[in-house]
Amino acid sequence: MPNPTVNDVHVDQLLTNISIAYQNESYIADQLFPKVPVMKQSDKLPAYDQSFWFRDEAKRRAPGTVPQEGGFAVDTSATYFCDEFAISKDIPDEVRANYDQPFDPDKEATMYVTDKLMLRREVAFATDFFTSTGVWGTDKTGGTDFTLWSNYSGSTPLTDVELYKDTVNGKIGRDPNTFVIGKQVELQLKWHPDILDTFKYTSPAIIGADKLQAVFGFDRMFVGRAIYTSDKQGTAESSVTYSRVWGKHGLMMYVAGAPSLMTPSAGYTFTWRKVSGADQYIERHRDNRAKKDIVAGYTNYDQKATATAAGLFLSGAVA
Repeated sequence: MPNPTVNDVHVDQLLTNISIAYQNESYIADQLFPKVPVMKQSDKLPAYDQSFWFRDEAKRRAPGTVPQEGGFAVDTSATYFCDEFAISKDIPDEVRANYDQPFDPDKEATMYVTDKLMLRREVAFATDFFTSTGVWGTDKTGGTDFTLWSNYSGSTPLTDVELYKDTVNGKIGRDPNTFVIGKQVELQLKWHPDILDTFKYTSPAIIGADKLQAVFGFDRMFVGRAIYTSDKQGTAESSVTYSRVWGKHGLMMYVAGAPSLMTPSAGYTFTWRKVSGADQYIERHRDNRAKKDIVAGYTNYDQKATATAAGLFLSGAVA
């Protein structure tokens, strides 16, 4: 006796309570240098020449004589320039009219352009300050200047970090307060016997970033976890390759807690808030001739190293 099949009584439709998408879980570039809101797209950076402040020049004064004279020099040659970065996503009227749940054209476009701007800032910071030597006042290379931290039998990461913190102190008179590492460095450090040993009576066996921050003695510690691809659109999904933004490196630096006068800081992020008072904003435009909406994201900033002596770069800290 004939019976209807499943295909006769059911037409497959889109589920409305789940969808699959991929974004980086977190970005850290915005947190590394203090943000400095600026009124103009470009300007000069005032700085004091460092050596004048570290000279022991006060002299014993005899009665009736003038005090020892001193002074300092200033430098206004450095500048910032807040380049604009932007990206947009089109929503044609025909596409909007045919959207089915759970798709949401405006929400998707807003999330897409926002994420693209954040990824651009992340990649830019790593490219400029975290992937090559010669940027900071001191460079140390794993396997040459110190034993790779992935070599559990021979490396001493706790001693290395203390030594290098002192190196920075010897250049600027302050210990570095911020430590940045790539995820692959964190992976090796949290299982390092020397670090596990410091917590064996007080904490669970698995050590996270908070415990690493405590044992290394930094005010702030960040783990870069983002990935990206440089493959062009049109590359088959099965052929796309991904790279880690932050690699196997580390960076310790002293940064000001907030934009400050007469304070060293390894860097600042200058943000030109030319529209809406925000350093990153979304606008929706209408193109009536093309019959489409355009969701666009904009940001103007300059991530700039302002005191390179305040940073020490650890290149290739793990294998």
